Amino acid sequence: MYVITATGGVAEGHFLSRFWASFSSLISKFASLPYPVLISSVGLYVIVLLIITLRWRILLLDRGFSVSYKNTLKYVLIGHLFNNVMPSTLGGDFVKAFYVHRDAAGSKKTAVFTIFMDRVIGAGATLITIFAGALYLQTREPSLRVIVYALAALAVLGAAAMVVFDEKYLEKLSFYRKLPKEHVLRKLHYAFFYYKKAGRKAFCQAMALSLLVQLNIITMGYIVMSSFVSKSLSYWHFVCIIPVANIIQGLPISFAGWGVGEAAYTVLFKMISVTSDAAVGTSVSLKLIILLVALALGLPVYMSNKKTEIVHSEV
Repeated sequence: MYVITATGGVAEGHFLSRFWASFSSLISKFASLPYPVLISSVGLYVIVLLIITLRWRILLLDRGFSVSYKNTLKYVLIGHLFNNVMPSTLGGDFVKAFYVHRDAAGSKKTAVFTIFMDRVIGAGATLITIFAGALYLQTREPSLRVIVYALAALAVLGAAAMVVFDEKYLEKLSFYRKLPKEHVLRKLHYAFFYYKKAGRKAFCQAMALSLLVQLNIITMGYIVMSSFVSKSLSYWHFVCIIPVANIIQGLPISFAGWGVGEAAYTVLFKMISVTSDAAVGTSVSLKLIILLVALALGLPVYMSNKKTEIVHSEV
């Protein structure tokens, strides 16, 4: 199983020490990337940032926040910058939350909650991508059927939860009926289930954009690794492996997932006979590309940031 195997690889402390010891050679590997591959990867990641900006803006507009694409992009770039210097690859969300809470006119909590929903939708797209890859490859890799069954079961449970925890059923429970309208449980329930009905269109749009993000990130990994190995690689293996590796390096273990991601790449790509040198080189190269984009785009925005308001629409 990919997740279990990769997690075991991450736990190997000696791998992390070897990784840092050979960091200079990994930088050299990054420097050996052909310019077309480097430029294409940078372009793909810039597109990723533009897409996730649009995704978050859709969620903000849906909740009544009249925010410009320019301001949304500003928050995304600042958050992306901090993602690269804080534990895990999610640390920048706290920075985005600070800015949107500071600038939002109206319900600040609702504005901040859109960041959480943005991540939830992104995580859902990640699982859908893994499921699609495993479903396609299961005939060649029977072990992947476990992932297919597990994710299918998770989808069924999620659908069942959406039905069971609908408010019309909860209102039949005495403890829920007694809760005041302003109770935190009622607020949380409304925030989540808003996207089941009123916010369904925004949810579907955000999910479609999230799948496009996954496609770009997977393609980045594919073209970078293809430049490091001589044999032909199957794109569908990357559809399975890259999202799992990204989940693992998102764990709050190291700054921006350094070391953790490399361990995951090594263990996961070993399953398709890719050398650790090529796997780690790919992971480091992708991180350096992301870091360079963060510094080139996010740092100037952060340094010149001035307070701007997100105007809350009353409509």
